[in-house]
Order: sequence, then structure tokens, then C-alpha cells
Amino acid sequence: MDSIARPPLPIGTDVKSEADVCPICLVEFHGHDVVPVDVKTQCRTQCGHRFHLDCVSEQFVYQPVGSRQCAMCRQDPMPVVNLNTGESHPDTSFPNQAFYDACDYGDLDQVERSLAEGVNVNAVMTYGLTALMLASIRGYTDVVERLINAGADVNTARNEDDGTPLLFAVEENNTDCVKLLINKGADLNAGAKNGATPLSIAAEMGNTDCLKALIEAKANLNVKDEDGNTPLLIAAAKGKTDCVKALIKAKADLNAGPKYGVTPLLLAAQENNADCLKLLIKAGADINTRTEDGITPLYLAAQNNSIDCAELLINAEADLNARRTEDGATPLFIAARRGNTECLKRLIKAGADTNIPGEDGTTALFIAAQKGNTDCVELLINTEADLNARRTEDGATPLFIAAREGNIECLKLLIRAEADINAALSDGTTPLAIATEMGNADCARLLTNAGAERGQRR
Repeated sequence: MDSIARPPLPIGTDVKSEADVCPICLVEFHGHDVVPVDVKTQCRTQCGHRFHLDCVSEQFVYQPVGSRQCAMCRQDPMPVVNLNTGESHPDTSFPNQAFYDACDYGDLDQVERSLAEGVNVNAVMTYGLTALMLASIRGYTDVVERLINAGADVNTARNEDDGTPLLFAVEENNTDCVKLLINKGADLNAGAKNGATPLSIAAEMGNTDCLKALIEAKANLNVKDEDGNTPLLIAAAKGKTDCVKALIKAKADLNAGPKYGVTPLLLAAQENNADCLKLLIKAGADINTRTEDGITPLYLAAQNNSIDCAELLINAEADLNARRTEDGATPLFIAARRGNTECLKRLIKAGADTNIPGEDGTTALFIAAQKGNTDCVELLINTEADLNARRTEDGATPLFIAAREGNIECLKLLIRAEADINAALSDGTTPLAIATEMGNADCARLLTNAGAERGQRR
């Protein structure tokens, strides 16, 4: 049966009142030759229609409080009468409106009155919330305690995301409610549909007091969500320094993460969360950890121009020349490619190799000249980078690629540094020829004035 409220059934639906057949059930078998005869408990609504009590109750679950209607005629169905016993069934699938409002606004007196009237304390409200969930969201500790004492289930997870009262209290940073729910036996590690637990939610939101309460209660420090993220990884990625500190102190796994190699330290570097990175380095996290693509924390810091993080990693003696698996790129190479001059300066000063070629033979100077990153080109020239290093496939040099791309300022620097102005491709094409061919008149003029040969393709 669908989990949504059904449309009105056709008024002409032929259902014998004596038969144990429910009109709601008939919808399931529309177009079938045989309609099964059930022996479930039958009930009658106030408007005179007959259903299975379970079918009516399930249908009501997804209808807002005060808006429940008969599936046949859309009239008020309450009360429902059990045809076997004659007993009148109040709407126990939902609490009444007064109880709902009392939990929503923290009206303990009305909660007491509703409980005295026999309201179902574990009834499901709109969006699948229970009274305890709602009170936990609002942070009404007195209401939460009263509901638990009245029999509310602290571990029910019936809302659309499978969230529990504890998870909701953590999400809203209601620390007193969190502590109360823990003391009343709430499951510390019960997760939502996406695998998020109270601890991972606290880490993501930066709700440090809630996180500490969960740690003290012995919540699983290294539990992973559906993506493989741990609470420490989440806190490091979000820059929640106090949460990172608390999790490290509690001995959370410093290097745990998804199967593709991402760790808390790596994400802290990527997101430029320097304070989190500092804590992780000090705690002994692997500074040279690699993703499955061979990417290191220093590579990510250089890529994103995370200067503070790059300095921290350099000072911690991270591998300056670690190469990405895909193309052999180093941190220095990616800094030159992105034009991240400050990171490039720090890498050069620390002794990074400026001439390590990628898989295709291109160097940091080549890629900087290609991208027109003039400041990076100047830095690399001043550190004696190879001016004439050639790309493997065609023999292109940094000067050639600058001429081809029309990056005249880079070209000026390379000519001034005495790069070979006639270094031709394997097919004989010279820098001057390619500048002319590409319509880069200023570059062609500059090369001509420098005495370059025109050359031609072979």
C-alpha cells in the first residue's frame, strides 16, 4: 500500500457491508479478476463507510493533524468504531491538536492534561514526527522528560529521514535535551537514512557541547556515513576547530575516511582550514597521505592557494615533489598552472624541484607560460628553471607556447632570460612562424626584433 494519502474512492465502489473487504484495499487490486477476502479487523467511520482499521490508520499517518478525511467521501471520519467489539477508537494514529501544539510551544500543563486524557504519547504527527521529536527539536527539556516518563520511545525513528529525538536535539544544539536523552537510554549511534549519526551531525554543525556530551557517553568516534566520512573528517572539512580538538583528544582515528583515500588532514588543507590542519599535524596525522589519484595535502593547498596550510605542511616536512598519478604533476606544477604565486614562492623557497616534468614532458615554467601567469614565469626564471625544456609529443618549449598563446609578457621575460628564440617543433615550426600563423602580431614583432628566424613546417 502506498505511503501517501489516497484520493477519494469512487462512490459507486461495490463493497458489501457484510464482507471482509476494504475499499482502500480494493485500490490495490483494481483491474484484477479476483479480489481477496481479508479477515482483518473491520471498522466503521462516523460517515458510515467501512474499512480495515489498519488501512484507515495507515492512511491517516500522512494527513496533517485536524485534516483527516474518509477515503470514500472526504467527510470527518472520527470516531472510528470497531465492528467486532463496538468499541469507539479515538484517533490514536495522531495526537490531538492540543497535544501537538503543547509540544510545539512547550506548554507542559497542556501536555499533562493530554496525557491524563489518554493521548498516545508515541503517536506520529505531521511529517512523521512524534511528540518527543518535536519537543527535542524545540529544546523543551521539561516536556521531553515528561514525555519519556510517560512512555515516549527515545529511539523511535519514524520521520521521513529516519531521524531520532537525539539526532534532532543535536542538530538544534539543544545540549540539555541531548544530555537528558542520553541519560534516558537514547541510542548514541542511531543514524539517519544517509548514515549521519548524532556525533557526525554535531561535528558538521560545530555544536561542541553536544559533541562532548556524546563523546563522554562513549558514542562511536569513527562511525562513517554513507559516503565514508567520519565525524573528524567532517569537522576538519567544515573548519570546526573545537570539534576537531575534542575528537583528537578522544582518540578518534586521524587518518580514517572514504575508500578513495580522503582524510581529515587532506580536507583541512583543501578547504584552507589552517587551525584544524595545525591540530591534525600536531596529533600525528599523515601529512603525505594520498588519494587514489596520488593527490597529497600539499598539492591541494597549492592548488587552492591555501597559503597558511601550505606553510604548515612545508614546515612539517611534507613531500615537496610528490607527483599526481594521472599526469605526474607536483604541488609546484599546480601552483604555476593556477597562477598561485604566493604558494609557488613558498615551494621554491623550501626547495621544491622546478624542473620535474609531467607525464608529457611539460614543466612548471611551460605551464605558467602557456596560461599567461607572468609572475609565476618570472619566479621560475629567477630560480633557474630550464628555459628550453621540451614537451614530449612535439618538442614545444616554454617560449614557443607563449608565442603560440599570445602571452606577450611571458614571452618578453623568456627572451630577456635568453631562452632559445628559434627552438622549433619536431616538424620545423619556429616560435616566429607559430606567432604569425596564430595572428599574434605583437609576439611576432617581438620575436622579429629579437632576431628570430621565420622557419617553416616540414
